[in-house]
Amino acid sequence: MKKLLFALIAIVILIVAAVLFWRLRPASQSEPAPAEKKRIVQPVNIIPQEERPYLSISPEADGKNILITVHTLKNTATEVEYELEYQAGTLLQGAFGALSLATLPASEKILLGSCSAGGACTYHADVKGGTLTTNFIGQTDYSLKTEWKFIDNKAKETSFSSKDGKFQLKAIALAKVRYLVLSQASGIPDGYPGKLVSEPYSLELSAPTTGEAEISIRATSEDVLTILGWNGSAWKSFPTTQADKVASATVSLLPLYVVVVQ
Repeated sequence: MKKLLFALIAIVILIVAAVLFWRLRPASQSEPAPAEKKRIVQPVNIIPQEERPYLSISPEADGKNILITVHTLKNTATEVEYELEYQAGTLLQGAFGALSLATLPASEKILLGSCSAGGACTYHADVKGGTLTTNFIGQTDYSLKTEWKFIDNKAKETSFSSKDGKFQLKAIALAKVRYLVLSQASGIPDGYPGKLVSEPYSLELSAPTTGEAEISIRATSEDVLTILGWNGSAWKSFPTTQADKVASATVSLLPLYVVVVQ
């Protein structure tokens, strides 16, 4: 009987010792926690407009992808992390990633949907647009945030406005364009005359389109205003009228517009 009792006590001691060893084992023996996805946490839009890079958001012809392109940099950066958020129906969707800036322009195609490991894809319906946050990594890191509006023009409309309502556009030629993206441009290319007095606005189309448009842009100044357009290689100025702080002009359809005081 005593032998059985001693045996039971020994078993209990071994069990207690094993539990204590497991709980008190060195932390280095524990399983590593999965790495969290890097998120953009810096304050946004701190650097002056004149120092920001020019990037665009453009729709692909299929309406299922958009293209983020960094065209020019004014502060050196080696990489940009992006966080794209957008409304699709009643749901908020998103995409995260990073893009090397070793050569410019640098582009990243983003699917407005999701694909399984087997390659089957589903596409988000009723995409309305949202925000794009970018974190530029270099000698000095900085972050930007802009709004963008995705338009499925199946109704063949000709009048549009930016998400903030400060940019208005009307063009007959746009009735033939299926997809448009209107966005606040993060920055603009160099070489413009005068002082910036408005947000720059980007107009990207799913198909090359030419023609004229009537546009108006709200500025921050009541001085003599001039609307400029960027054609991809140079700035063009347009005869401009104004009412208080709203500048209006007949312009060529171009990918970028801004208001200056010359």
